[in-house]
Amino acid sequence: MKKTLTLIAVLAITLAGCRHTFRGNAGATSSSSATRSALRTSFDPSLVKMSKEQVFQLGEDQFAKKKYAKARQYYSHVYETFPNDPLGRRALLRVADTYYQQGDAVNLVEAQYKYRDFINRYPGSDRADYAMLQVAMCSYKQMERPDRDQEKTREALDKFNDAVKSYPRSPLRPDMDKRMQDVLDRLAKHDHIIARYYIKRKSYNSAVQRLNGIVELYPNYSERDGVFFDLASALSGLGRTAEARLYYDRVVTEYPKSPYASKAKQKLGPTKTA
Repeated sequence: MKKTLTLIAVLAITLAGCRHTFRGNAGATSSSSATRSALRTSFDPSLVKMSKEQVFQLGEDQFAKKKYAKARQYYSHVYETFPNDPLGRRALLRVADTYYQQGDAVNLVEAQYKYRDFINRYPGSDRADYAMLQVAMCSYKQMERPDRDQEKTREALDKFNDAVKSYPRSPLRPDMDKRMQDVLDRLAKHDHIIARYYIKRKSYNSAVQRLNGIVELYPNYSERDGVFFDLASALSGLGRTAEARLYYDRVVTEYPKSPYASKAKQKLGPTKTA
């Protein structure tokens, strides 16, 4: 009797295991079928009957409507089907553009990768300069305010420098230069904010050091008049009145229409008598 019961128990366990295995395999088969179905759904069979120009135009139409994910499907089809065709190459660039236009941090990273991919695959393309500019623009669009961390700003500067060095005669050079100056202004403003904080705390030596750095590193900084005025103020705080006068004079003579000019004139009186 004992042996019979034991045998029944073993058979029951074995059958349960078989049922579990069967269900697991069925689940795997179902999952695999769902994946294949999803792939079939994402592929539009009608595209096969269309020319590459027609499919590309469908992408352009969706892009114009700001339906970037849909546009990307059409561009991807053209690139993957005709990777060595000029239109296929253009489609890869447009794939990158769709990610760029979506604009959030995740999509900008993907856009930057796609632009680099284009440059690596087609370095001799007449659109390689645009792709390199866009690599920099992906970092540019992620820059923080001047009072925040400037890691992305420095990254953008490096990439704009790369673009200018690689394509110094590009028709896009004016745009590269303009964007680069924006980046340099952002970095200068960051240091300027820190310098003013030092002045407020009466840490004049630190302020002078920071402001001198701005004068040296950012000659085209848009608030250079403010830097000279603040430098004069910090020097006055250190008792270096003769040097302070030189910078107040520069504000008045070099930036006569600046809002700092009238303040500098007021400061020149007491500085002159000191």
